[in-house]
Amino acid sequence: MTTIEKSDSRTTAPDRPGGAGSRSFLRPFVVGAVCRRDLARYFTNVAGYVFIVLFIATSSVAAFWPEAFFANNLATLGQLNELMPYLLLLFIPAITMSIWADERRQGTEELLLTLPARDLEVVLGKYLAALGIYTAALGFLAFGLTVVLSWLGSPDLGVLLATFLGYWLMGGMLLALGMVASLLSGNVTVAFILGALFCAVPVFAELLGGLSGAEGARSIGAASVPSHFREFGRGVVPLSGVLYFVGLAAAMLYVNVALVGRRHWAGGERSAGLWGHALVRMLAVVVAVLSLQTLVARAGWRPDLSAERLNTLSAESRQLIRDIPSDRPVFIEAFFSPEVPRDYVEAKQNLEGLLKEFDALGGGKIRLNLIEADRYSEEARRAEQQYGITPRRVFTASADRQGFDEILMGVAFTRGPEQVVIPFFDRGLPVEYELTRSVRTVAGADRKKVGILDTDVGMLGSFDFRAMSQAREWQVVTELRKQYEVTSVSADSEIPADLDALLVPQPSSLTQPQVDTLVSYVESGGPTLLFMDPLPQFDRSQQMSLAPTQPKEQPGGMFGGGQPPEPKGDLTALLDLLGIEWPATDIVWNPYNPHPKFTELPPEYVFITPSSGASDAFNPREPITSGLQELIVLFGGYVRPRSGGSTDFTPLLRTNEEGGIVRFDSLTAPGFFGISIDPDRAVHLATGQDYTMAARVEGEGSASVAEGEDEGESGSDAAGVNAIVVMDLDLISDGFFQLRQAGSDEFEFDNVTFVLNCVDTLVGDESFIDLRKERRRHRTLARLEQFDRAYEAERLEQEAEAEAEADEQLEAARTRMDEKIDRIESDDELDDRTKQVMLSQVREVEQRRLTVAEANIEDAKRRKIEDSFAAKERQIRAIRGQVRLAAAVVPAVPALALGIIVAVIRARRENRGAIPSRLA
Repeated sequence: MTTIEKSDSRTTAPDRPGGAGSRSFLRPFVVGAVCRRDLARYFTNVAGYVFIVLFIATSSVAAFWPEAFFANNLATLGQLNELMPYLLLLFIPAITMSIWADERRQGTEELLLTLPARDLEVVLGKYLAALGIYTAALGFLAFGLTVVLSWLGSPDLGVLLATFLGYWLMGGMLLALGMVASLLSGNVTVAFILGALFCAVPVFAELLGGLSGAEGARSIGAASVPSHFREFGRGVVPLSGVLYFVGLAAAMLYVNVALVGRRHWAGGERSAGLWGHALVRMLAVVVAVLSLQTLVARAGWRPDLSAERLNTLSAESRQLIRDIPSDRPVFIEAFFSPEVPRDYVEAKQNLEGLLKEFDALGGGKIRLNLIEADRYSEEARRAEQQYGITPRRVFTASADRQGFDEILMGVAFTRGPEQVVIPFFDRGLPVEYELTRSVRTVAGADRKKVGILDTDVGMLGSFDFRAMSQAREWQVVTELRKQYEVTSVSADSEIPADLDALLVPQPSSLTQPQVDTLVSYVESGGPTLLFMDPLPQFDRSQQMSLAPTQPKEQPGGMFGGGQPPEPKGDLTALLDLLGIEWPATDIVWNPYNPHPKFTELPPEYVFITPSSGASDAFNPREPITSGLQELIVLFGGYVRPRSGGSTDFTPLLRTNEEGGIVRFDSLTAPGFFGISIDPDRAVHLATGQDYTMAARVEGEGSASVAEGEDEGESGSDAAGVNAIVVMDLDLISDGFFQLRQAGSDEFEFDNVTFVLNCVDTLVGDESFIDLRKERRRHRTLARLEQFDRAYEAERLEQEAEAEAEADEQLEAARTRMDEKIDRIESDDELDDRTKQVMLSQVREVEQRRLTVAEANIEDAKRRKIEDSFAAKERQIRAIRGQVRLAAAVVPAVPALALGIIVAVIRARRENRGAIPSRLA
């Protein structure tokens, strides 16, 4: 009753500006006074710094000590992000346990609550004090971890900012929850335990959701702290996540105010009903906050703070999502292995992050289900049976082992009867392009029709008489089928006019009637992509018969019979129509090679890249080529505009001026199995000029009038030439698709991107061109990579020395045996019979010695190689140990130094004025 009377005296105090009776809802100076009181009590106590140092040290160890940090090779806090919610279960209760419990234990609670301050002001003051303590600890941690990451590499500061913002919001919400626990007990230890239990509910909600059904697990898991924090760890600041943490913090502060105010009504006859009423109000506030957060999540406001824009969808992807009808959503199921090798970490993070962006921006239009599936789990079995998604066997190299692992990383897109499955996301695939294209395909977008002319190349797959088997279709065809309706087109009859584009591989292999049919199609304005190669390399068994200067191959192969094939046609009419010249016997060569490790490549492997010195290597004004970085052409030709031609000739790919040409006849030589390449007899002519190896041709065309036709009639149906000519067929061979899928660090060629861009441009759909060119790069541990490269170079050098030493010893052993044999053979005093016996004995004995010596030398070489590898691993592990030690110590040094300074100052103040004899 005394407490209530004192409380009433506050409400009847005279009104004065800022006074107890002020009508203002919240008085900042009161809140500030309570906050400063608690902050001073914490930061003048050495025990507070001990907790901060322990928090920093524990977080640093969690961030940098796991082997996964080095295996992933990313300059991020990925490991700490997974553990931070659980670390806060210990640190947050350590801050909040004394906020109310200590007041009650020391008997200052009554004094505090009878001051002229409202309950809300007291609660806010104490909360801001706790938040200030946590912010200071987090500031020390952020500074230390950023320093360590900056020493190891070049971290993305935007991602770090979003990550620490997530830490701060997450801790702020848990602080309000921990304060509730401190209000319920006067014992500090009990308050700590209760605080940990209360905070564990939202932190472990994902695990609790696993006890219910699939839908319940998904709903409960979505309301957990780790689920909402993960977006911040990727560099995204979602409004829904901010509202989740801020809203729950506000709700818990409301609970604090309600519990503090219970002294006004607790203990009376009406208290039983009021307790129920208060509980309902508290639950209603929490439910309201979660409901509001769910509604806001559909707005999709989620800025990407990463400097590399790792989580930003393109305008094309956003427009595609907007165009999906709400009543027909797209279902996406993605299957991941929990752990993937180092080379696939970035691919997994890119795929998982962009899928979440599709889901967040799509709202109800896209339903995403991310599934972590172990190799033999029920989920992996369902992925294989339902979608054909199977584990891929990939190479794994780490400090502990080298070998192969089987990992899952496939995605299935479903909408009604339509289904698109990407069985495995190779690390070289442009992720957003693949996702956007698959969503658009399954969403029922109209597919353009692309035809592939049936030539001797057999791009769609044909029967191979040499191997007596059916050849597979080229991977470029498989790639085109993902986006277009691909059909085979025969040149023996009129080419359909409803094609949106026509691919013509090696038109020089067509017969004359087929060439005439192709000319008619091109003259009618049909979009055409021509691949004209003077020396195809994709199939060594038939490359010479596909060369334009060579006759067609006999039916049935080399030993086949039957009628001789019809001769190849003359392409003059086609070239005249296009207004171009193609010297079919000239092959371009160039000495520029930007890859020092592969200097053995012949100069006919031409690298197209701006770094070669050719500023217009990729035409920057054409969407097809702008933004490309490097492309390679194998034994390709060149094209130039014909003098007096009426078409517009736009170069797409150009070499620099350092190379020249080599004639087909000088590069090849006849042999038993036909003509083959002979680099030794090649004559490389240096011309000092650049060459166009691909071009776009547009205009009215300049084909001569067909014999017997009136000039006006022949041109009446012409719609203008629309063609792209590429002077290499190998540019789209399967090898480049395999390189693209593997994501080779040495070869990142844009061959596939260039060809697909050509097709998109011809069909009039350029929405995917920019997506294909994207390269999302994560910041890596550059310093450790330098150490790894240096140690690897040293190891390879030692291995080469061991190889050379072994070869030298073997050569010396063989020389000794040869010398003994020569001495016997040159001894004129021995008769032939004796020489033969002695030579036989010497050869037998020396051969046994040589065999033993070879075994010993090989064994010694193997041991040296193993020792060099072991030395490299020891050096790498030593570096990692130094990093771990520095990471555990450096971040905690500032807080530790400040704590020591406070301890010294406090000790001096306590001893000030004391009798010296008592201090002795």
